Amino acid sequence: MKEAVFHIPLMEVDDELRGMLLVDRERTTRAIAMHLLLRMRPQVLFRRNSDEVDLEEIVDGIVDAILTVPERVLGDFAQEEAVPRAAAMDVIARVVSKSLTDCSEPIHSDRPGGA
Repeated sequence: MKEAVFHIPLMEVDDELRGMLLVDRERTTRAIAMHLLLRMRPQVLFRRNSDEVDLEEIVDGIVDAILTVPERVLGDFAQEEAVPRAAAMDVIARVVSKSLTDCSEPIHSDRPGGA
């Protein structure tokens, strides 16, 4: 799975939600994970052994991946300044992409709406 699929959805995470990462990391991470899944869902399907992976499992995988990101990177992601935020988005996108690729087979969908 290409990391680029996460860049636009990560850019769309609003300032308030990004700022909450440092206050309530677990709940905020789940909200960000659901946002990422909803934004990439039309373009990407997740399969394992020819079956579609449960959406909750995908969200959990994204959450687990983001929770491994160092707090200083999340702090950069929470900033308003574009340069540190962009570098943090690259790290987050890489970690999430690897996690989802390790637990499932992401498949590009040409169909509108994904499913």
